[in-house]
Amino acid sequence: SSSGYSGGSSSGGGLSIVGVFVLIIVIVVIAAIQAAMRKGRQNWSSGGNVDWGQPMYVPPPRPVVSARRRLQALQSTDPNFSLIVFDDFLSALFTEIVLAQGQGKIDRYSAYLSPEAKQTMAMRPLQGISNVLVGAVTLDGVHGLDAVSPTVTVSVLFETNLSRRDPQTGYEQAIYTMERWSLSRSRTAKSRTPDKARVFACPNCTAPLEQILAGRCGHCGQNVATGAFDWVVRAVQVVSTENRGPMLTGNTAEEGTNAATLVDPSARPAIEVLRARDSAFDWNAFLGRVTHVFQQFQKSWSERNLEGMRPFLSDAIFVTQSYWVDEYKRQHLRNVTENARILNIELSRVTTDAFFDAITVRVFATSLDYTLSDQTNQIVSGSRSQERRYTEYWTFIRGKDAKGPTRTDPKCPRCGAPLSINMSGNCTYCQSKVTNGNFDWVLSRIEQDEVYTV
Repeated sequence: SSSGYSGGSSSGGGLSIVGVFVLIIVIVVIAAIQAAMRKGRQNWSSGGNVDWGQPMYVPPPRPVVSARRRLQALQSTDPNFSLIVFDDFLSALFTEIVLAQGQGKIDRYSAYLSPEAKQTMAMRPLQGISNVLVGAVTLDGVHGLDAVSPTVTVSVLFETNLSRRDPQTGYEQAIYTMERWSLSRSRTAKSRTPDKARVFACPNCTAPLEQILAGRCGHCGQNVATGAFDWVVRAVQVVSTENRGPMLTGNTAEEGTNAATLVDPSARPAIEVLRARDSAFDWNAFLGRVTHVFQQFQKSWSERNLEGMRPFLSDAIFVTQSYWVDEYKRQHLRNVTENARILNIELSRVTTDAFFDAITVRVFATSLDYTLSDQTNQIVSGSRSQERRYTEYWTFIRGKDAKGPTRTDPKCPRCGAPLSINMSGNCTYCQSKVTNGNFDWVLSRIEQDEVYTV
């Protein structure tokens, strides 16, 4: 403002001619820099800048480097470490352990639980748990990545919904929990391959879990609950728990929609590396795939039938989204996203590991968003007249060895037959698994603005 310059001249009469000239030069330079920055951003998005018509949201402080990003350093001693596989493993491990406790079989997982964590789980009132949905998995801490540390420890926040059936009444009770688990393993341990992410056996010799007693495998003789061979849960902290099901009828305000897109500085160079490895990769074709998946998702979601989405979803996200669809059905509700469309797509992050390439984009979208009651067909939340604008970070994965044009046509990416995928993710013609990203990009993760970090 002008007050910032008052009294700046020794004469007290305002700026000198030289001062005005310098000020004009500064303004011109700043404007040129901002224009160049806008142009650079638009080269990696599907449209121009989006004017949301609201004040800029100021997000809370975030770590300079996220725990997820830092954990990738484990690849220096374990080349097979993959965050994509690790996410799958964490969801499966949580599900297996909670279900085992619900069935009174927690001892079966002694290879993956420290005595302290096992005791904590045994004291929890989880008897009768019949279903576990892991809604969100967030890495919020990592320690021991330095060269002198023998052990790596991660802190993982799970947001989950559990179902428990009362044996007396038969009534099914829904439980919402948020839990923080601490896991550790040796820095020199070797990670699982994607096909073993959800397989639980002896971490050393792969003997069945029944061979393990108090952490020692009867087949190989090793004490396998030490973290020397695989991740072991060291501590379990229940952050919050409520006896309620998912709340499907609230009108929750969007957070972070107006914040600037978080961009990993290495994202654009990584795209060029990907293009050098696969000359058929085309950024615009990839954006077309994202748009196609988005439109199919909105249609399938509103119809409460994910069959049409199955070819485009990884197994983990398909399980999660299926739960939500089933929960809407159980509560006799239908969430409709009408006239859904993408306004812009911006590049955020690109990662590569031993098995996958992953591209994260920020999707700017809008739609009418409302929830109907099956009984009355009346709106119970949302609006049929006021569109909801929102942004999300979507991560697509593809097998590292996959090559060729990105497709949007309804054909199997493996055999070219008309697209027909069963619920296991296999083509009904060639029987190939097409939802693991081995042939084309599939959606594996959706993150909200307020929790996403690069």
